[in-house]
Amino acid sequence: MTKLDRLLREIQSRGVVSRAEMQELGEDVLDRRPLDYRYLYTEYLAKLIERGDIARPRRGLYVATWGPGTEASLKLADRYTIASKVREEYYLGFHTALELHGCAYSWFNSVTVCLRPGTQFRSFEFQGTTYSPGLTNLPRLGTEVIDRNGHQVTVSNPTRTFVDCLDRPHLAGGWEEVLKSLESLPGVQGDELVSVLQVFDKKVLFRKAGRVLQLLGTNMYYEGVLESVEDVLKEYSGGQPLYMDRRSPGPLSKHWNVYDVPGLDRMLEGM
Repeated sequence: MTKLDRLLREIQSRGVVSRAEMQELGEDVLDRRPLDYRYLYTEYLAKLIERGDIARPRRGLYVATWGPGTEASLKLADRYTIASKVREEYYLGFHTALELHGCAYSWFNSVTVCLRPGTQFRSFEFQGTTYSPGLTNLPRLGTEVIDRNGHQVTVSNPTRTFVDCLDRPHLAGGWEEVLKSLESLPGVQGDELVSVLQVFDKKVLFRKAGRVLQLLGTNMYYEGVLESVEDVLKEYSGGQPLYMDRRSPGPLSKHWNVYDVPGLDRMLEGM
């Protein structure tokens, strides 16, 4: 077996490889340390791309197009694994997190990679999925690591996902999609919810959280959550009324001193 074939087999066994991982892989297969990356790309990777054995969705990211033992069928790479290789410090959030937690009401052909400002990337498309950055100053708050086909993928945990979706619902498909998805989200913890909200330090988010928990009512996934945090959330409801969405103000929810989005009460009907 040639070194080119050995390199291909190693890439296929992993499915998706970042530039840093490819550097290590090349050094092991070619037994050259240090290995000039331009040499690796020109002499090996470019040839595999030209042959159609691997694809390069963007610079520094490589995907095996054929898996070991497959016959004449394109091996579609796991889009969450691909997203996890774009940057080292990240998490998958918003609607992407809802999907990974198994509660997304709808299926989107997009993935949101949450990153610190200054580390973002240009959106790109691969195999029908668009990969886009979502900026955050808190990339390590409320995250967890899950396994995807042997790859470690970082995603916002249920509580952080809940808060993120209330903070920027447009990144999760809008208010109706958010509510219908959150209704099936397991694992939101009251004490953690307060802690995350305090780090965000946005008064309106406390009110949004209270209002949405009120809407979810006796939902089995949120049993006892509102009761455990209502007093703390209410501490942030004084003063002037705030808006769940300034661009689309609805009636005032007096209990939480926040203007609903129009039709909020009806969004969960029929669920």
